[in-house]
Formats: sequence, C-alpha cells, structure tokens
Amino acid sequence: MPRRDAERLRKLRVVIRHLVMQDALEHGHQSTIAKHFRMSRQRVHQVVLEERERRSPEASSYGRGR
Repeated sequence: MPRRDAERLRKLRVVIRHLVMQDALEHGHQSTIAKHFRMSRQRVHQVVLEERERRSPEASSYGRGR
C-alpha cells in the first residue's frame, strides 16, 4: 500500500475545499480528481466528507444527537 504524501493530500484538500465552497462538485468529479491525484475514489470521497463537515459543523452534528 503506498504511503500518503502530505503535500499531495494538502493540494487535494485545497481543490476539494474550493469546489465545495463554490457548490461545483458534480457527479463524476470525484473519480476525475482521484485519477489526477493518483488516489482512490474512496479516499477522495472521505476528504470531501471531511471538508463538508468542516464547512458546516452545526449541520453535521445535528444528526448525531449533540
């Protein structure tokens, strides 16, 4: 299993954060981003969920009973 490159992950987060903030993350983008950054689509999806949670923490904690 390849180790995670911190710089590559940082750049991925910047791209995803930008797309999430602009509401521009559409169907098929995650797989395209994954190919570009040489990561799995599942890892990209995990980062997308993390960035969405950072963007609206009150919305993500709402369903968790906090």
